[in-house]
Amino acid sequence: MTHVKQTNFLVSSFFLLGLTASAAPAVSAPLDTDNDGIPDIAETLLATDPLIADTDGDGQNDKADARPTELDNPIVQTGTPATIRVLSVKVEDNFDPVTKKDVSDHLEIAISNVGTADLKGLKMYLTLTDDTNAKTESIYRDLSGFTMAAGKTTGLHFDLKGVADWAAAQTHYRANENSMLYTTPSPKTLQLQIAANGEAPVSITVKKDAGGAELAD
Repeated sequence: MTHVKQTNFLVSSFFLLGLTASAAPAVSAPLDTDNDGIPDIAETLLATDPLIADTDGDGQNDKADARPTELDNPIVQTGTPATIRVLSVKVEDNFDPVTKKDVSDHLEIAISNVGTADLKGLKMYLTLTDDTNAKTESIYRDLSGFTMAAGKTTGLHFDLKGVADWAAAQTHYRANENSMLYTTPSPKTLQLQIAANGEAPVSITVKKDAGGAELAD
């Protein structure tokens, strides 16, 4: 009888060990939506974009980039006279003229083409400065998908619902949710430069009052 009891005990123990091993939860890798090697939760701390592997647009993956949220302006500063006009730049108090309602704060650039040819190959460089501590961020966007017919006016929108593949988008582009534009309420200065293929760039500076972005203030 003793022998039988010992056998049952061994079988039961083995069975329980097997159950324990198979029931152990699998350890999954942290979420890395843009596959840049930086988990989304760490992108929050680094102020990089969890949906764009190259946050500043300098051609380097964020993990390999010593300054993933800053780059020098790559736009050529010479060219034929610009046919693009910047009519306005807004970063707060945005308004939808179609629905006639206030919308969340975001970067909105109204431009026109005063030339006789279509505007193509738009490039944009933006520097954001926190006016309280002089901290800066900058991004470059090669908006290759953008085309605007001669004589037309349009708006470019950069917000959290925009298209992350900015080279494929037309007028609605993704903004970095971890940018200080969204994470700090400090007043800020935005310096924008925009240029079409072969043309000299156009520059404009705007101020953003204290307060958060995305939510109307």
